[in-house]
Amino acid sequence: MNELGSGTLTSQLVEDLGWLEEHCRNRPLQVVHAGQLRLAASLVRNCIVPFLENQPATPLHVAVVGGAGVGKSTVINLLTGAVIAEANPQAGFTRHPIAYSSANGSPDWSGHTGFLKPLRKLEEASPANLDEDVYQLRKVPEEPIAANLIRNFVVWDCPDMTTWAATGYVPRLLEIAGLADILIYVASDERYNDEIPTQFLQLLLQTRKPVIVCLMKMKEADAPAIIAHFQREVLGKLAQDAVACLAIPFLTPEQLADPVRLAARTRITLLNQVGVLGDPAPAARRRVVTGAARYLTTNCEQFLAAARQDVAALEDWRSLVQAGQVEFDNRYRREYLSSEKFASFDEALVRLLDLLELPGAGKVVSNTLWVVRTPYRLIKGWLGKALSRSEAASLPEYPVLEQSLKGWLDMLHKEAVRRADDHGVWAHIETGFDSDLASLARERFEQGFRSFRLSLADEVERTARAIYEELEKSPVMLATLRSGNFALDVAAIVGAFTIGHFGVQDFVLVPLLAAVKQQIIELLGRQYVDNQREQIRTRQQLLEAQYISGPLAEWLAQWPATGGSTFERLQAALRRIPLALRQLDATVAKVLGPSEHR
Repeated sequence: MNELGSGTLTSQLVEDLGWLEEHCRNRPLQVVHAGQLRLAASLVRNCIVPFLENQPATPLHVAVVGGAGVGKSTVINLLTGAVIAEANPQAGFTRHPIAYSSANGSPDWSGHTGFLKPLRKLEEASPANLDEDVYQLRKVPEEPIAANLIRNFVVWDCPDMTTWAATGYVPRLLEIAGLADILIYVASDERYNDEIPTQFLQLLLQTRKPVIVCLMKMKEADAPAIIAHFQREVLGKLAQDAVACLAIPFLTPEQLADPVRLAARTRITLLNQVGVLGDPAPAARRRVVTGAARYLTTNCEQFLAAARQDVAALEDWRSLVQAGQVEFDNRYRREYLSSEKFASFDEALVRLLDLLELPGAGKVVSNTLWVVRTPYRLIKGWLGKALSRSEAASLPEYPVLEQSLKGWLDMLHKEAVRRADDHGVWAHIETGFDSDLASLARERFEQGFRSFRLSLADEVERTARAIYEELEKSPVMLATLRSGNFALDVAAIVGAFTIGHFGVQDFVLVPLLAAVKQQIIELLGRQYVDNQREQIRTRQQLLEAQYISGPLAEWLAQWPATGGSTFERLQAALRRIPLALRQLDATVAKVLGPSEHR
């Protein structure tokens, strides 16, 4: 998408905008967004691409737009100098674009890449109410008095602006609006403030194309008041303004039949306005391209707003998946990890306490102290049996994880069923659960569990061994602790004799103080081992999230936008469109230069 010359940038952008348009058009509340996207794609296809491909500026394109029965045909006949446009008061009578060009004009002006691509050119003249994705070209014989316009312009008669919901002919109208270098907006004196045509007018003005407003069918004496009212009540409420607002009073049948001679004053005013905007043609085309590029970049977020409901639904789903992951992890810790004792850590505590005893000749002293502490051991064992409560065996790890997964998937399925009527994302997920989504999730769970067990293998034992192995690898530290332990034993014995004054009571005091000292050492050792035990619980929880719940949550969160689904295509369009618009704007700026592109 970096090489504009290959057409990849613009073709991908137009394709994404077109896909997003169709996505919106299938949703009744988003037809206005669909229209904006169609206009954006047309601006790329019919305005910017031919400019970047160095297509000639002439002929310029004039598009005549407006509601039904407002007088568009009259304006076209005034522009071309011939009575050629089909007039019909029926709403939506003109259903496909019709181009009027000079019989002596250049035949290759429609030759650029992607020209009106969604529309097919009719080879034979057909009625204006033919409701197909087509356009037709009608040649206009030049007359001396009319040649100054029609030779340099193509005049387009566009489908009526009646409703955004006209999914057939409104996109055709917007296709020509994107092509046009000049827009003529036609409104009658009776309906110039209608909501739908005004919405179209606002959209067209946002493209910064020059717009001429023609107010039709009023009495000539009423023209100034109607123009002033239109400028105040319609144009005054819009962000951009029209370049001109003209009045074309009611014309008699005779004037309509011979506009060149009998409506010359009205016609020349209109021709002069169009001629000024289109002279010189290269400058006029560059102004339109500048406005189109600015419109596309500044309205990028508005184009993507059409998909906000879809994005919001996907985000809701992802939040629900994440909440399920949190509960999955908490349940694993609550039902398994918190009650798992890690027996190897108890063995490590015994090894640690043994290490603190004196080796070699010190064994004699250690054995003597062991005998002295015999009452302590017997009483401790008896009290331990008397006071200890039978602990419930901890649940096996795999069943806990399996039940946690079942609860997670059941919660997601239940929510998808509940919200299936709210948005297509949830309906898509419900359909997935009805087919193979749950089984695929279980397969991924099994894969994650195997990886988890492989990663966890030996880690618990290694951590338990490290409790005493690290001490064994540090002779200085080990000697210090042993010396301290022995010093405490000696202090206990000396203290007992000091208190008992070498009497019979020493037979009680010596074992008692030796037992107190040993209890303190065991408590310190147990606290250290328990800290290591809690660290391995935390580490195991992290590994579970790394190999099981994390990958599963990520897969579930992305599932609606994978597998070739509509939402996968949506995500791709949302990702590519902003980047493509920025690249396209940079390319246009490079061609135009900083003085024009601002």
